[in-house]
Amino acid sequence: MAKSPRGDQADRTIAATGDPLPGKVEVHVQIDGQDVRAGQLNSHYGRGTESATFLYDPSYLADPRAYPLEPALPLTIGAQHTAVGVSMFHSFADSSPDRWGKVLIAKAERRRARDAASTPRTLSEFSYLLGVRDDLRQGAIRFALPGTTGFIADDASGVPALTDLPALLDLAERTEDDDADLAGLTKLLRAGSSLGGARPKAHVRTDSGAIAIAKFPSRSDEWNVMTWEKVAFDLARAAGIVVPDSALLKIAGRDVHVINRFDRVASRRIGYVSAMTMLEARDGDTGSYLDIGAVIEEHSAAASEELRQLWKRMVFSVLISNLDDHLRNHGFLHLVTGSWALSPAFDLNPDPSPGAKYLSTAINETETDASVELALEVAELFRLDRSEAVAAMAEVAKAVSRWRDVATQLGQTKKQIDQLAPAFEHEQAVIARRLS
Repeated sequence: MAKSPRGDQADRTIAATGDPLPGKVEVHVQIDGQDVRAGQLNSHYGRGTESATFLYDPSYLADPRAYPLEPALPLTIGAQHTAVGVSMFHSFADSSPDRWGKVLIAKAERRRARDAASTPRTLSEFSYLLGVRDDLRQGAIRFALPGTTGFIADDASGVPALTDLPALLDLAERTEDDDADLAGLTKLLRAGSSLGGARPKAHVRTDSGAIAIAKFPSRSDEWNVMTWEKVAFDLARAAGIVVPDSALLKIAGRDVHVINRFDRVASRRIGYVSAMTMLEARDGDTGSYLDIGAVIEEHSAAASEELRQLWKRMVFSVLISNLDDHLRNHGFLHLVTGSWALSPAFDLNPDPSPGAKYLSTAINETETDASVELALEVAELFRLDRSEAVAAMAEVAKAVSRWRDVATQLGQTKKQIDQLAPAFEHEQAVIARRLS
C-alpha cells in the first residue's frame, strides 16, 4: 500500500472503514457495464490545506469510448491539478458524501474515539471520498488501490430491504439525538454514507430489486416534508416533468419517501455529475438556468426537448415555491452515445415560508426572483417562442392547481394542507393562470 504523503497531523485512515489511507488510488469508470481504468488520483495535504492531482491513463485516452470526467478534466496527457482553494475535483466530489453522509461519518468517528478513550481523527475530503461503499457510490466512478483487483470500500453486507426501514428510521432519529452507539452508527453508515443533503436518509432495495433512497422525517421539520415532496413529485409528473419513480410509505407511524435511483439500470452504473460540476462552479455560487441551458446546448443529443424540460422545471419551482434549486440539485447523466442528458428532477420541496420568494438559481443572468414573468422573458433562449412557452406554462399551472387533491389523496389533513397553502397559492400562481 502506498504511503500517505500527508503530515503527521493528517488523517491516515479512510472514513467509515478505519483502513490506512493511501496517497493515491486508481480511478475506474463504468462505461456500458464495463469497468475501464481511467487514471490515477493523488491526494495532497499539508499545513491545513488539501488539493488533488489527476492523471488520465494512456489506455483510457486511446479508448474511443473515453470521455472527460468533467469539464475541468479534459482528455489530455499529463497531470492536472485542482484549482486554488479546491480540495477535490468536482466529478469525484459528486460521488462523495455531502452533509448527511459526513454527519454520519463524523459521529461514528467521535463515538469510536470515545469508546477507545482516544482523540477523534481529523477527516479529510479524500478520506470521506474513499469511505463511501462502492456499490452505493453515486454515478459510475469507482476507486481501487494500485495493483489490486477489488474496489475500495466494497461491502458484502448487502443493501437493506424495505423491511429494514423501521430499524433504519429509528437509528436515524437516534443519530439526530446523538444517542446512537457505534454499532448502530456503523449500520447506518453502510446504508447512507454516500448520500448528500442534510436530511436523514438511507439506501434500501425495493421489492423489484431496484436501489432506492429512503428519505426520513427530521426532528427539525415544521411540516410533513416527506409527504409534500411526494406531492411535488406527483404534480411534476402530471406537468410532463421527468421525475424518478417513488413511493410514500408509512413506517412506524411516520412518512418515508422512497425514491428510485436514476443512475442505475439494473446492475449497470450510469455516469452522473451535478450542474455545479458541469459549470465548474463552487458551493455557494448562484449560477443561472441560462448557464445550465448552455450546458444542454453543448452536450445534449436532445437539446430542444431538454431545454423545454428545464424551462418547465423553472416555472414549476416558482409555482410550488421550491426554493432549494441550487446547482447541486440539477444534474446530468452520461449516455453510451457519449453525450450528457439532463437528469430527472429531484429534491422538489414546497416551502410555505412567508414573504418574498427567491430561487437558489437565477432565472436570467442575475435575478433569482421567483417570477413566471421573468421565465417568459427568457423563454426564447430555451428554444420556446411565446405561444409555446405560454402553452408549457399552462400545462404546469394546470397540474399544480390540483395540489390540494393530491395532498388529500396522500393523507394530509385540512390543517396540514392549509399550512402549506402559501407555497402554492400566491401572486405568481395568479399571474400564471392569467397568462395561460
